Amino acid sequence: MPSRHFCAIILLAVDLGDDVLFSVIFDMDGTLLDTQSIYVPAWDYAGKAQGIDNLGRHTAVVCGMNDAGWTAYLNENFPSLDMDAFVKDVKKYVNDNLIIRYMPGAERLLKFLKQKGVKLALASGSGRQQVIDNLKQVGATDFFDVLVGGDEVENGKPAPDIFLLAAKRLGANTKDCYVLEDSPNGVKSAVAAGIKCIGIPDVAQFNDEIKSGLTAQFKTLNEAVDFFEGLF
Repeated sequence: MPSRHFCAIILLAVDLGDDVLFSVIFDMDGTLLDTQSIYVPAWDYAGKAQGIDNLGRHTAVVCGMNDAGWTAYLNENFPSLDMDAFVKDVKKYVNDNLIIRYMPGAERLLKFLKQKGVKLALASGSGRQQVIDNLKQVGATDFFDVLVGGDEVENGKPAPDIFLLAAKRLGANTKDCYVLEDSPNGVKSAVAAGIKCIGIPDVAQFNDEIKSGLTAQFKTLNEAVDFFEGLF
């Protein structure tokens, strides 16, 4: 499974005066970039090659996990799966079919925050190089001051590690942060880190338990622009 499947985050910190620091964390795949949904047909394709139908529906369960997390899930639930062949087939499908682009409202939100003098960092469950490659595809590299890859933390979502590391590197206090997330695992991670979370579901929908941990839920990041305008 290529590492770009997993979710990344963008940390944005802005000093609004009076020593009040607000930070906003974006998940990348399925929140910032439209790079999550491709894995439903990709997993179907790779699973079918080994006689397993409808494997793509399981992407909703592992969304946000690091490589160790989703690999453990597949090994436990599909012990006959040839993992090397599966990863190779998924990578082929994604490379042949994926066009990396922003999710609705994402570019608008980045430009808005940049114009406000917000300091940005990106942290991802994907490896650092994959993060860089994805950002280059949409011309977003220059938005960010700090990048954190999933290969820099021990535990992926739903553990809070990557959120905590990004906040630490920017000098942001987690209690003053917001997370924008599309996955239940991401929401759990934010809550575990003590960070307020805003949900924008994509492939995986939120049950009542996940919704109870949210500060707000939006359909697109266009609504999030209005929300953050209120912080200025």
